[in-house]
Amino acid sequence: MTNIHDQILPAGTQIGVYEIKGTVKVNPFDITYRAWNHHLKEPVKIQEYFPHVFAVRTSDGLGVAPKSPEDEENFDYGLKAFLDQAEMLTQIEHPNLVVAENSLLFNGTAYLIMSTREGVSLSKLIQSETAFAETELKFILVSILNALQKIHEYRMVHGGIQPAAIFLGKDGEPLLTDFAAARLAIAARTAQFAAELASGYAPAEQYESVNTPGPATDFYALGATMSACITHRQPIAAQSRVAALSQGESDPMGSLSASAGTAYSAELLQAIDWMLQPEYSRRPQAAGEILSLLKSESASNGQEGTSNSEQTVSDANRNNQRYLWIGIMTGIVALVTFGLWFDKKPAETVDGKQSTVATQPLFQRNPGKTIVTPEIKENQPAAPAIVAQSNPESDSVKVAEPVKLPELADETTPLKTNTDEALIQKHLVAAEKAYKAGHFTTPSRGNAYKYYQIVLTMEPSNAEARAGLQKIVDRYVQFIEKAKTEGKLNMIRLYLQRAESVLPDDPKLQNIRKELAAQ
Repeated sequence: MTNIHDQILPAGTQIGVYEIKGTVKVNPFDITYRAWNHHLKEPVKIQEYFPHVFAVRTSDGLGVAPKSPEDEENFDYGLKAFLDQAEMLTQIEHPNLVVAENSLLFNGTAYLIMSTREGVSLSKLIQSETAFAETELKFILVSILNALQKIHEYRMVHGGIQPAAIFLGKDGEPLLTDFAAARLAIAARTAQFAAELASGYAPAEQYESVNTPGPATDFYALGATMSACITHRQPIAAQSRVAALSQGESDPMGSLSASAGTAYSAELLQAIDWMLQPEYSRRPQAAGEILSLLKSESASNGQEGTSNSEQTVSDANRNNQRYLWIGIMTGIVALVTFGLWFDKKPAETVDGKQSTVATQPLFQRNPGKTIVTPEIKENQPAAPAIVAQSNPESDSVKVAEPVKLPELADETTPLKTNTDEALIQKHLVAAEKAYKAGHFTTPSRGNAYKYYQIVLTMEPSNAEARAGLQKIVDRYVQFIEKAKTEGKLNMIRLYLQRAESVLPDDPKLQNIRKELAAQ
């Protein structure tokens, strides 16, 4: 087995416009780096597909290839799952999901480009023995449940939730990261990777290739994560729990609801116990079910699989919700003081070291041989799993309020200075680069729409910026037409709302809106 730590790309390596600055995290199936985007002049994170069990770095130190011909099928299968997930993540917007900006095929592997935020992982807070208040835990739990509700609507499961996969931004906002599509896809084909799962957080069904993960798989892992926040101990492995119960013994993990002297409300503990049910079918099957329990006034009549505690939420606990931000920020500031930040912002300038430039063609493993990832057959398990129960309102996507175009300038408009001209040109160049990268209205920073609006604020009559906004809308219209042919109503609504945030009065968009209303 390859030692993955020996396969890490060194600082200074360039992948297209991105320069590696350091390593953030090493997982069994991928490596995450800190990097710098030289085009948009901003820091990013890059997740590289690297399943070290059957992959190796090529002789040029850049590419990734299967160790042997026997490993190619699993390598390509995982690569396809990684790419499918990356493409889907770039289309999903949610405040508690990592912002996926782009995906690349390069050097025989794939990369997911993500925005970066300063903060700390939940695992570091647990290691520091931080005592979580009721309001803090509920806020984290509800935020991640909302994020899961969104990805489950897209027929995705996370597959690897654990404390290290939940990130608290400097503003205290929880963020779900480290999606595990490649591992799920490969595990569906073979059971030999059980050792790569996060013990205590992975449910029993992930240890058997015959089982297909679904939403309840994520709920178990999230419940185990919440349990670790309360107990500051790693949860009991799912296999140990199943083995004990099958022999008629008591559950070695016990029940949080039955714990004496707990400082947490009944509905919170019962929600966690429910998510931690060993049997898949006895867990909640949709995020909305857990959210409903958390909102209940009393947990005495909890859902199946929970205890019958009669404890209710105190008024003080509910009123303390407004102090959540203060509590979280106090903990994070303390961690900064003790040097627990792990996501430092890279400098804008390139280090003096000579950079290694990636030149290997896409998927080229040897001269004259192009590897194409196999199609997933209908009778083969795929990485995306069961759909969570959908909400009729879930198709709507929150977008920024449309910004009306400024009126054309008249003859009294002051002449621009040379400085204005240079700044306008700079934003136009950035807008074009963002457009070519597919960043039309997302991410929140560095999208083409944002740059064009800045230009129009400085020069309302700028023809290139106005044409750029129209170009964005026309591109979304193309996406809508393609989604129509594929019958993807959710994607039609998503693209329409994004286009309307750019030019709400565009006649083409108004016609599409009328067509949707008539359906």
